[in-house]
Amino acid sequence: MNEVYDRLIDSLNARGGSLPAHRCDELYALLTRIFTEVEAEMFCAMPLASSFPEEIAQSVGKSTDETVAILEGMADKGLITTRERKGKRVYAAIPLIPGIFEFQLMKGGTSDRDKKLARLFEDYFKLARQLPRGEGKLPTVPFSRVIPVEEEITSGIEVYPYDVLSEYVEKTEQIAVSACYCRHHGELLGNPCDKPKEVCMSFGPGAQFITERGFGRLVSKAEAREILSRSEEAGLIHCSSNTTDYIDFICNCCDCHCGIVKSLKEQVRNFGSASNYMVEVDVDGCSGCELCTERCPMDALVMKDAVAERIDERCVGCGLCVSSCDLEALRMANRPERRDPPRNHRELMTSMMASMEQGKVTRA
Repeated sequence: MNEVYDRLIDSLNARGGSLPAHRCDELYALLTRIFTEVEAEMFCAMPLASSFPEEIAQSVGKSTDETVAILEGMADKGLITTRERKGKRVYAAIPLIPGIFEFQLMKGGTSDRDKKLARLFEDYFKLARQLPRGEGKLPTVPFSRVIPVEEEITSGIEVYPYDVLSEYVEKTEQIAVSACYCRHHGELLGNPCDKPKEVCMSFGPGAQFITERGFGRLVSKAEAREILSRSEEAGLIHCSSNTTDYIDFICNCCDCHCGIVKSLKEQVRNFGSASNYMVEVDVDGCSGCELCTERCPMDALVMKDAVAERIDERCVGCGLCVSSCDLEALRMANRPERRDPPRNHRELMTSMMASMEQGKVTRA
């Protein structure tokens, strides 16, 4: 039985992602729970790019009808994705993270199976965190990036369209919202978070897939804006796909459960990059009230001589602290070195795969 799951692990690693698949009892236990042997064989046979079912059928030596039946079942389980291309359906295999993990918990289920999956994922994550840096390869280009609170970056500084969330909301045709899989994961393990949970958003074809398969629901642009506002008020950090032409998702992340923000805060994994902004403190205007230090989820502001001071390497430029200062002693400023994200998903995947280096982690 392990032979097909060994090949599945190799296939998962070939898809990229931000967490390598390691051969270990914990991952075998997880994969055998979510993949049947037939599904594992199908996943291994799928090309790296989105493909028509006829192409996949030829690879696995099955009829097109039989292949489609298996692929559709895998899409329903969140093991692969599917969408329409030029009037025909195509299918794509996805990484372990981001990808399969999120879909397993995105529905917000609380069944015994959901709890078991949450535990199996946690067992594997614990093992992965304990492995030496040299075990497995990590991309130095992250799959996500922080986007700051829009109202805090529009005055007196250079602003690029890809740093403005409302631009993406306005130009997309479909938006879906789902449960935050990270906070739901914690909840299933008996470690809940008090932040809003139904705040993870998908855009475009991804939103269509998510609603078709029951992983979330479509929302209007007005509700999407309300979700973003509610997330900002709750102190959640906006994290999007690390692309500019369009974005696939916006996760509204806490620092206690969400993998992207935790990786930035702990600086041990390369799941996300800081925004192109940093907070600046007007030392003459600061009253020392400490509201900003309490508001900052990254612990990037500390008090020194009764004045707020920025810790450069901790500030991710989310902008959450600025709105807490009634005296307007905080403002967003451009980072000295701007780094433009890849244009689209294809460029992002190419950059991530090309940047795979043993154990090297960077925040940019």
